Amino acid sequence: MRKVMKIGLAALLAIGVLGTIYGYAATAVPQKSVLTGRVVSVVSPGTTVKEGDVLVTVTSLAGPVPAVRADVDGVVKEVLVNQGENIEKQDTAVIIESK
Repeated sequence: MRKVMKIGLAALLAIGVLGTIYGYAATAVPQKSVLTGRVVSVVSPGTTVKEGDVLVTVTSLAGPVPAVRADVDGVVKEVLVNQGENIEKQDTAVIIESK
């Protein structure tokens, strides 16, 4: 009987830890650049965004183009690039806290 209780308690503890880790990972969503270029504009921290909204634009031969779009609905938690800086493809530029 004690062995069953210990196994049950261990299982509940494991579920709680995994749930906490999953809950954190599900809220902080990094947004990566799909292009390389000089940043022309960037969204401000605290801005509410919807999936598909442009977060960062960069220069190109045709003019400014979107380099980062929101993958999820949420609020911009952190901006990791500044206007005038160069970013590379796959650089994390913005972190969104999903709803």
